[in-house]
Amino acid sequence: MASDTSFPHTPTPGKLEEFLKKLQSVGVPPKIDQKYLGAVGFTSSSSRPFIPIMKKVQLIDPSGKPTDLYTRGLRGGEAGRTLVATGIRAGYENLFQVYSDAPDRPDTELAVFFKSHSDLDDKKVSLAVKTFKAVCKFGDFNSATGSAGSVDQGSEEDFNDQTSQIKSGPSRQHGSNGASSVVINVNIALSVDATSDAAVYDAFFAAMGKHLKGLVDGDA
Repeated sequence: MASDTSFPHTPTPGKLEEFLKKLQSVGVPPKIDQKYLGAVGFTSSSSRPFIPIMKKVQLIDPSGKPTDLYTRGLRGGEAGRTLVATGIRAGYENLFQVYSDAPDRPDTELAVFFKSHSDLDDKKVSLAVKTFKAVCKFGDFNSATGSAGSVDQGSEEDFNDQTSQIKSGPSRQHGSNGASSVVINVNIALSVDATSDAAVYDAFFAAMGKHLKGLVDGDA
């Protein structure tokens, strides 16, 4: 079985939420350690587990330095919530392999999983579940895609490339004579109320043809 540190937990999950919210509104420190916890008002010994919890979900690295998931995720507003979810999936990879919708699972089901994958007693299992649910509040799991693991920078680059192509306008294709031409695909969806009067449809298609002809003639 894994050791207790497989599921770091705090006796005060509510304080953990309070701490993570505070990190969203203060400057990014060079390192998060016990000294920093005290500096921002979390001096209780019950706050000490916050550090291993943040390491587990990749908000800080093993040395305590804030990661990209911290700067662009936790502090990235709604857009960053997907990144936070990615870190949580990575930290609790074995859990998400069993329950892909782990954040929405009943506490009782999560408790059974944590109990069977650790040496935690019932009280600590309950705290581990509450800790997991607390950090999950900062992630958007509906938008987070792919398997658990580190953030896929390649996916982000692909997205940026696709965005650049869209912004650059219509694509150009070269014919056999080397001349370039612009190809524009337009999809038009129109609807008309059902009626038994054929004249209505005739007028509808006549008007549509007139406007489409005008677009073609205007581009000629």
